[in-house]
Amino acid sequence: MTTQKSRILLLAENTILETERLILRPLTLEDGTDFFEYASDEETMRYIFNPHTSLHQTKEFIANYYLTSPLGFYALEHKKNHRMIGVIEFRVEDKKHEGEIGYMLNKKYWRQGLTTEACLRILSLGFNTLRLEHISSGHDTGHIASGNVLKKVGMTFENITKDAHELKGKMVDTHFYGITRDAYLTSHPKNADLN
Repeated sequence: MTTQKSRILLLAENTILETERLILRPLTLEDGTDFFEYASDEETMRYIFNPHTSLHQTKEFIANYYLTSPLGFYALEHKKNHRMIGVIEFRVEDKKHEGEIGYMLNKKYWRQGLTTEACLRILSLGFNTLRLEHISSGHDTGHIASGNVLKKVGMTFENITKDAHELKGKMVDTHFYGITRDAYLTSHPKNADLN
């Protein structure tokens, strides 16, 4: 009799992932300086949160948000220079067999396909290893570049949630995209055995 592993255990066994150019790994406080570089930048943070004003604030954020419950949170480390250039989050709803991806990237690395590369690796983890049925992601109105990433990885538009959350004092709408397990396996057959 074989015992099936829980999704939490599978996430714990997959805290380090690789792509051609990236290592996806747990965040540490040592990532503070690299994180602060983009978390303090107004353009990078335009659709995310108010820019950080000190390295201390960034380290507090890492400790409170990423280190208290680290499973599914990955630093994006560039293999070329070993800089931490962004993060990708993968929140799993076990009972619904669903996952949701979120990400942010240092603007110095925009338009190089790195977010797409990281998202494809997370989709492989979600569908091939965790055997999820649906994975989604969203972006705020106006954040067209993020929507383009989601389309590139095979997600399709699903809905708009009006006044989804508050951002910098204003309520904003979120556009949600998603992909099912069947659609993923059909459109990404070469990734079916990455794990």
